Amino acid sequence: MTHVGLKEQLQKVLDPFGFEVYPFKIGWYNAVLEPTFYLSYNEDTLAFVILSTPSMFEKAFKPFLNEQKLEHVRDPIDQCVAYHMSLVKEVRHFKKIYGVCIHPQFGGWFAIRAVLVFTEVQAPALEHTLPLDCLPSHEQRIQLLEQFNFNWKDGKYRDVFPPKEKYSPEQTLYFATPPAERRKLLETWGQLHSSPAC
Repeated sequence: MTHVGLKEQLQKVLDPFGFEVYPFKIGWYNAVLEPTFYLSYNEDTLAFVILSTPSMFEKAFKPFLNEQKLEHVRDPIDQCVAYHMSLVKEVRHFKKIYGVCIHPQFGGWFAIRAVLVFTEVQAPALEHTLPLDCLPSHEQRIQLLEQFNFNWKDGKYRDVFPPKEKYSPEQTLYFATPPAERRKLLETWGQLHSSPAC
């Protein structure tokens, strides 16, 4: 199967849940890293980065919470993402990559949720397209870095330019809540039931 066919299959499975899919070659990834962090696959090995858009919270996360019996879950978002990645049968391996990124439509209102590596698929014909430069001015980049590094909790860095869509107030509250307190928040929303005391 070609990279185009795989992308179409991934989009068919993941788009309805608020995820976006972008192909890349392992060689492109390794080219920007120190050798210690290289992924040890052929440089033409196909991979996809999976992003969550603001709609993922309503389309994937909340339905996942309603349908699953979650016991002793440390991070329900991670479990939700892992569940949706399991819907892609061809996946051999996926890895999370964290970073500060700005989406050309959603600004800072998205997250990188997974990377799917198709170890047996080579894509030498995949063209390397440069990412859109969402912040062409030096001043905007400085503003973004300062807002993220010094005031990330207020979330203003997310609005470095007017986004197409933002997180809902409920979603903003969820992600602003410290991870150790999110289970309690989900319980107050009726999304999870309290664990019985030992």
